[in-house]
Amino acid sequence: MSFVVALPFGIASAVVYGASIVVQHRVAQDTAEGDAEPSAAGLMRLVKHPVFLLAIAGDAVGFILQITALKLGSVVVIQPLVVLMLPVALAVSSIWNRTRPHKGDYLGCVGVLVGLGVFLGLVGKSSAGHVHRPRDLALAAALVLGTALWLSIAVTGRNKIIRGAMFGATAGLCFGTLAVMVDAASDRASDAGVHSLFTGPKGLVPLIGILVLGGGGIVLTQLSFQVGALNATLPANLAVDPVTGVVFGAVLLDERIPTSPAHLAVYALCFVAALAGTIRLARPREPVQRGASAAG
Repeated sequence: MSFVVALPFGIASAVVYGASIVVQHRVAQDTAEGDAEPSAAGLMRLVKHPVFLLAIAGDAVGFILQITALKLGSVVVIQPLVVLMLPVALAVSSIWNRTRPHKGDYLGCVGVLVGLGVFLGLVGKSSAGHVHRPRDLALAAALVLGTALWLSIAVTGRNKIIRGAMFGATAGLCFGTLAVMVDAASDRASDAGVHSLFTGPKGLVPLIGILVLGGGGIVLTQLSFQVGALNATLPANLAVDPVTGVVFGAVLLDERIPTSPAHLAVYALCFVAALAGTIRLARPREPVQRGASAAG
């Protein structure tokens, strides 16, 4: 694994995803009908929209960059980089809507970047592990999908903010687990060739996990976009995604990071800083037009 080489690919992936997700949200809101309730009809309108399809193509580029990063680095290092999508999405949204970020938005970005930067500095190059049995990967995927389905049903009838945030959080749960499946499939292909992904459970299980979790994450993300504003759905997604990736990376791939009491304490502070920044960016506010005061 090469931490220095993997890092740029992980950052590039987050940048592409961050730009693409703003476009997807805008199209989802523009094509929503009535009360903007999530529906299969709404998803069908999306897949017929050329701008949305272009944004999905951007996601494909981001996914390729992420696969490359995970092939070169570990999940516990690469997956936390997804939080960079938040400041990128803020910048792209401001340009698109011709508004200026509030001062508090800059503070939120600082919290996210500082928390992430310190965490990555402490982790460095994590110790390499090994992929657990296919049965463990399958159980993890089933648990995540079952939890995502249960939580999505549990918020039926709640207000838009709660439903949008829950759809976003469950999408993050799927995407965080997806990264583990990508890493497992990449290791299998490197060890035994690409054909091994189709000839036995060690390849088929992570490959099927990629398809199912990726599809589920995309559907849940688009449902969240139909329901609520980006500043309510995206932070929930990005709060759950890296935590899921780090936990499953340690449990299912045995990727080891320093775990002394001092390290754990600083990890907690990093998480608090990133979470505080995420919450600050998620606060609803009136847009500040360019040329107007940016008091936040």
